[in-house]
Amino acid sequence: MANLNIDIAYYNDEQRTLFQSFPNANALNQIVQNVITVTKDEFLAYMMFMDQDDTYAGYRTYDELRNLISSRLGDIQNYLSYNNNSVQSIVTPERMFNARFTERIGISLGLCLINKIYGFTAADWKKIPETTLNSTFDFEIPVASTGTNFIQVENKGCIVDDNSYKRPTVSSRYGEIKVKKDYVRDEEIKKQIPIHQNLYYGTIGVLDNRPNSNAKIWLVDPPAFEIEMEPRKYKLLARLRYYLDEFKNIGVKKRITEALEKRIKEIEISDDFMQLNLKKIDDGYPLRGGYYLYMESSSFVSIDFNEAFGKIFLIEDKQRVAAYLIAYPKTILRLIVKQDFEAILNYTYNSDFMNEDVQVLMKYNKTDFSENKLPNNLKFILNERNRIFEAIYFGKVNYTSDGRIFGLLDNNQKQE
Repeated sequence: MANLNIDIAYYNDEQRTLFQSFPNANALNQIVQNVITVTKDEFLAYMMFMDQDDTYAGYRTYDELRNLISSRLGDIQNYLSYNNNSVQSIVTPERMFNARFTERIGISLGLCLINKIYGFTAADWKKIPETTLNSTFDFEIPVASTGTNFIQVENKGCIVDDNSYKRPTVSSRYGEIKVKKDYVRDEEIKKQIPIHQNLYYGTIGVLDNRPNSNAKIWLVDPPAFEIEMEPRKYKLLARLRYYLDEFKNIGVKKRITEALEKRIKEIEISDDFMQLNLKKIDDGYPLRGGYYLYMESSSFVSIDFNEAFGKIFLIEDKQRVAAYLIAYPKTILRLIVKQDFEAILNYTYNSDFMNEDVQVLMKYNKTDFSENKLPNNLKFILNERNRIFEAIYFGKVNYTSDGRIFGLLDNNQKQE
């Protein structure tokens, strides 16, 4: 799997001093002195699927998600390059007019850094609507839990001509974070909230268009919000909500997703949520069996002989129809059906064989096959016995630690 190098720096001496009060100050100082390495797949997954506001409408239906994938994949291909084991901007700052794209650069770089520090996955950043951060704090930020503390992050992003030093655009992003910092600090004083009861990181992710430069993150220390929920419960709910939404996207049986949605509500209102540990969300549902037991439709995708399951999204890519895969390992679905809280809280997907070429078996029932214009490079044939159209892709796919397996199914080009 390809990696990306990212330079880390404190924004200035004042911020360096503020970070020395963090309990992990020594580790942060080591990170700042050295380049960090993250996987290209993790960065790409955030660029494709993450928003500052994860209620973004693009995830509501198959068609909206398909259009979102097509649009964002095009942006990545048009705006980013990968040289010298890092990522750069293809365009100059003067030609970058896509504000949402630069915002996602900041989110992606910032979350990759915080994940590296705390061992988080994308599942830990899922927003919990019922959580009360504090009624006087009238803006949203990504929040994750270690199980004992809350970690909050304000992500900004920009493109400059040279990211080795602070340009005016970077200073502007710092000013935006500082405005919130002053506001929150005043509220902390009023409410007597202890400093660093929770930890809040400000990150400014910066790319430039020099051909061999590293991506860079400037670290800022804003104050943290108060969060009124036990951290371990928050972490569990975040992960369950994340997989609930993802399972809906890829077509997991409604019997499972509806039972999971009900269980999430039970955990939210429970004073002792651990009493629900190991209580299956559906006692009649098997924990073993083929992928067909988990998928709503007979049109789905199986990866490497049932290692994972998912869906194909037919998108527009370079003026042609292309197949884009989103899938998840069967292991995480079984854990969630079983409601093994410890295993869910500690789940990290790391499969060595995914670094090699894998087999992706695509199945379409006759109705879906006739209604969709399938890519010409995928040769579907009719399985007479099962009356299903099938095609096999053998090649590279992308994956991340939360279990997301994704990418274009095209033997003629590298994965993005």
